[in-house]
Amino acid sequence: MPAPIDDLECAALDVASSLELTSLAMKQCADRLRSNSTTFKSALRLLIRTADRPGSKIVFTGVGKSYQIGKKLAATFTSVGTLSICIHATEALHGDMGVLVPGDCVIALSYSGATEEVLRMTEHIRMDKRVCVVGMGRSSDSPLGALCDAWIDSAVASELSDSVNAPTCSSSLMLAIGDALAVLLMNRRQFGPADFARNHPGGHLGRSASQGAM
Repeated sequence: MPAPIDDLECAALDVASSLELTSLAMKQCADRLRSNSTTFKSALRLLIRTADRPGSKIVFTGVGKSYQIGKKLAATFTSVGTLSICIHATEALHGDMGVLVPGDCVIALSYSGATEEVLRMTEHIRMDKRVCVVGMGRSSDSPLGALCDAWIDSAVASELSDSVNAPTCSSSLMLAIGDALAVLLMNRRQFGPADFARNHPGGHLGRSASQGAM
């Protein structure tokens, strides 16, 4: 049975504390990036090269929560001018690898760096050097890290719960890094309101973008 909420004020403070912990994870990642960006720049180089090459695309992959994050990021990348898709690592092993073409860059999302399906997919990709792989997760010193051309550090000190290790801080950070990369690539290509209005004509965002492009 769920525990009764006797004190809504305490519950609200618990949520505030969780938000602060998530914010701290992002700040710590930013601090690491400022102090040593060598590895991150290697990943950026591959992503920029892919985004600038006509006909090439960025392909996110993962399983579980990482796959859901990849779907969101692929949608964001595409809406702001960088062609991107997301494929489930399991489905990739059963035919979806066919979407990959020479010059693509795969972003493999696995916080543990040991997700079996992602590892198998990456091993298969490594047989074809015409597609590069950037990993994102806790540590480049992992089975996935050993297979990747470059690595994006998304390590966190802890998740939100001490008792249940569900992806929370780690998934939020992975999403935030991906959004930051999408905006970086958007700004490089000088993608503006008129471009966004063409890609996103629907809803309030579409109306606002169309008005801003006038």
